[in-house]
Amino acid sequence: MTTDHRNRIWFWCILSLALSLRIAAAVVVDRHVQAEGRRFLIEGDANGYWELGQKIAAGEEYFLYQPPRRVLRTPGFPLLLATSIRIFGDSIFAATIVMACIGCACCWLTWLLARRVTDENTAHWSMLLVAVSPLQLGSNVQILSETWFTFWLLLCLITLVPLLRERQGTSRRCHTEAMQKAPRASALSLTEFRENESPSCDWTLALVSGLLTGLTVLIRPGWILWCGFSSLILLVFGQQTVIRRVRFGGLIVVGCCLALLPWAWRNHNATGHWIFTSLWSGPSLYDGLHPRATGASDMTFVDAENVFSTMSEFDANAHYKQRAIEFAMANPGRAIELAILKAGRYLSPTLNAAGFSGGLFSLFCLVWYTVLVGLIVIGAIDLQKQPAILLLLAGPFLQFLLVHMVFVGSIRYRLPVEFPLSIIAAKGLMATLNRVGWAHLARPDS
Repeated sequence: MTTDHRNRIWFWCILSLALSLRIAAAVVVDRHVQAEGRRFLIEGDANGYWELGQKIAAGEEYFLYQPPRRVLRTPGFPLLLATSIRIFGDSIFAATIVMACIGCACCWLTWLLARRVTDENTAHWSMLLVAVSPLQLGSNVQILSETWFTFWLLLCLITLVPLLRERQGTSRRCHTEAMQKAPRASALSLTEFRENESPSCDWTLALVSGLLTGLTVLIRPGWILWCGFSSLILLVFGQQTVIRRVRFGGLIVVGCCLALLPWAWRNHNATGHWIFTSLWSGPSLYDGLHPRATGASDMTFVDAENVFSTMSEFDANAHYKQRAIEFAMANPGRAIELAILKAGRYLSPTLNAAGFSGGLFSLFCLVWYTVLVGLIVIGAIDLQKQPAILLLLAGPFLQFLLVHMVFVGSIRYRLPVEFPLSIIAAKGLMATLNRVGWAHLARPDS
């Protein structure tokens, strides 16, 4: 049996395991919520997403609540739910199975990204880590946007990898053909000879990266910061000429704006304002910065104060944003304290939502993440000579840490960025096994 054949067997075994575990989790969650007499395991956001998905599927106006909030949620995730509803009917369980399949696809994309930046063995181990991660199994089957966001996040990272590498040759063939052959190499350094790519392919790839970034923003608005973050990575660490790196960054921004333009146009027609994301950032910011804030989300003040019944959606969003800023400026010490609390919730190794913390499962998660963090540290040290790759994989984690130190913190917001982090952890596992003389255990073909 050849090495390639053994690698293919290893790949399909891990991918099958990932899908099987997620389908099993979907069944368990469905039975649990039915026994509890609920529709969703995590009520609140899921109800809103599902209602919007139903409205899109039925061709109805896109809004929630009365008076209507037409720009409350970006449409990226409701569109997925609407597709499930149109195909499988108004079945939450069917949508849960769809989410399980997307979670499995995220494992595959993790493997694909890992092959682009490391090697075949590391790619297999990174896919295995996310395939069996305890919190990912539960998260991937929820009617929440995290799994769908992860899928597009990984696509954004994959398109950036070739733009970081140095060009030393050109040809008529484009990036797709080259990247089909490249994964068989034992490692892909940033200075890899790129004789199979033409300059025009780079421009196209940068624009595609921007378009993907914009589409991802329509799922999770906080991702809009990645537009600038990825451009900065290219500018500082890219190995092509400075002018090319600047143009790449510009094309990413242009692509992002183009992807968001239809949504912004619709919002202009609905509200009279050009809104490229949503009108929920104000209440979300106030949720994390107000006198009774704890670092956790508690949006009960929205109903209690009933501001949306006395102001337009645009004005209510601005009202809450201004109050949050005023609170932070008047209470800088408390704002810093809240930021630390939010970071703690974001970095928590166990579930921090009420009703889900404690017990043996939390203990298992604590052990899992203790080991995972150790491997990530070792992997980061091993990748220190490749800062561009290290920042590409850790960048989403750092970006959302900063975002949720301002808004509210939860382990839920960290789960999508664990997928690229798993590649660093797998690199750490390979490095550890090599140092103790057990390198053969890390090779599926051994």
